[in-house]
Order: sequence, then C-alpha cells, then structure tokens
Amino acid sequence: MSEELLHQLIHMVGESNRLLREMKEELREFKEEMYEFRDDTYRRLDSIDRHDKLMEADLDLLHRKVNDNEREIHRIKHAGQ
Repeated sequence: MSEELLHQLIHMVGESNRLLREMKEELREFKEEMYEFRDDTYRRLDSIDRHDKLMEADLDLLHRKVNDNEREIHRIKHAGQ
C-alpha cells in the first residue's frame, strides 16, 4: 500500500470517527429532549386527570343537590293540597 493511500485511509477513518461522535452527541441531545417531553407530557396528563376528577365530583354534588331540590319542591307543592 502506498504511503499516500495510507494517509487517505487514516484521514477517512478519522473523518468517520468525527462524524460518529457528532451523531452520538446529537442522539444523546435528542434523547434528553424526548425524555423531557415525556416527563412534561406525564405531568400535564396527571394535571388533566386531577381536574377531571374534581369536575366529576362537582357534577356529582350538583346532581345530588338538584335531586334534593326537586324532592323539596315536590314536597312543598303537595304539602298545600
């Protein structure tokens, strides 16, 4: 193998190694962003779930109050007869 070919090969290997390091770093950064995105998404979903449960409890309470009021109205209407 000629010395020039050996230098070209060494240069090509070095360039390949550099590109590989860059790709690894980009992949690491991308993974970090995706982990942060996932964690943020879970936090938001948990918050939405909590709000949904609170709203469901509020609706249950309102439903009970409406039923109580309807019974009371019915009782008052029929008490005078």
